[in-house]
Amino acid sequence: MADRIARQTFATGRDPAALARALVDGLAARDLRIAFVFGDRRLDPETLAGTQRALSAPVVGCSTFGVLGPGAPTGDEPAAVGLGLYGDWVRVGVGVAPELSKAALTRSRDAVHAAAAALGTTMDALDPGRHVAITLVDGRCNHEEAFCIGSAAAAPKIRFIGGSASSDHDQDLRTFVWANGEVMSDAGIVILLDSDQPFHAVVSAHLMPTELKTVVTAASGRVIDELDGRPAAPRLRQLIASIGEQLDEPRPLHAFARYIDGVPYVRSLYSIAGNRLILASAVETGHVLRVMRPGDLVKTTTRDLRVAADRVGGTMAAFLAFSCMGRHSEAVIRGSDRQLAAAYAAYPTAGFQTLSEQSGMLLVNHTLTGLAIGAPKP
Repeated sequence: MADRIARQTFATGRDPAALARALVDGLAARDLRIAFVFGDRRLDPETLAGTQRALSAPVVGCSTFGVLGPGAPTGDEPAAVGLGLYGDWVRVGVGVAPELSKAALTRSRDAVHAAAAALGTTMDALDPGRHVAITLVDGRCNHEEAFCIGSAAAAPKIRFIGGSASSDHDQDLRTFVWANGEVMSDAGIVILLDSDQPFHAVVSAHLMPTELKTVVTAASGRVIDELDGRPAAPRLRQLIASIGEQLDEPRPLHAFARYIDGVPYVRSLYSIAGNRLILASAVETGHVLRVMRPGDLVKTTTRDLRVAADRVGGTMAAFLAFSCMGRHSEAVIRGSDRQLAAAYAAYPTAGFQTLSEQSGMLLVNHTLTGLAIGAPKP
């Protein structure tokens, strides 16, 4: 372990205690600085978070619909993945934003402050050449967007990337995050890394804009009832037909995006329920949305990961990945799920499928965000 700066470990099975032991066995070392642990939503989160008691460094993580990591596809078998960072090349600070429903912006900012203080520095002194922020948030708390804004605005000079805990879209199940042995909902976590190794914050999105725009005229949370004053689903079918395309149903491959300063703020279109459109994240009445069509998911992912490897010196020691569930659903529909898995497996990847992703102050969908860490030079 002494010559490694990162290690991934992967375990499958239905006994969470056995999975936790396997993760501890794979991650434990005297020079462990932080462990990321992500586990299937069917596994007991307290048991996975409890790996903190057996490891010598902070453990952070969340529950998820599916993990990304080394090993064969697990099918329906629950799985957990761990990523450990080791050695003096990295220093770590962790801050927690509890009870986001009470004051999401303030608590997210305070979490960044706490993480910076743990590094012996301040938010204003964070250096984009040395520091990067990784975030995890409860994907069902309905305050994910405020968490992104509050955390990234607190330290605007550095990059923020992360993902939200996930579960089945069609079931109203709770999602969890954990830090330092405590399992939480309605909460977010900020992890600051101070790195001697090169790193690159990855943001990969393959959706392409169409010329179509529409206005949300009735919506509640993740559900759109009306577009342009008309029932939402029939109106979207009409719009897409006007450019010679067809809306796939019941799992659409098209999506929406708000554009902010020229950057697409994507909302995955998860399903159609009668005249209503069900999204992966919330929109508001009055939003002007651009209709997006899918591009080449596998080609774009492969290209962006290759660029990330080049940016960190040609070889990754680790890739911490937050990959939207919508990407994986699309890959299954298109029959390219094995190719997508192979694109991730080409690198030392550990991560999970997200309900939404953080890129700076933006909450997005249908996106891969992540952190590529360079390997030591020989």
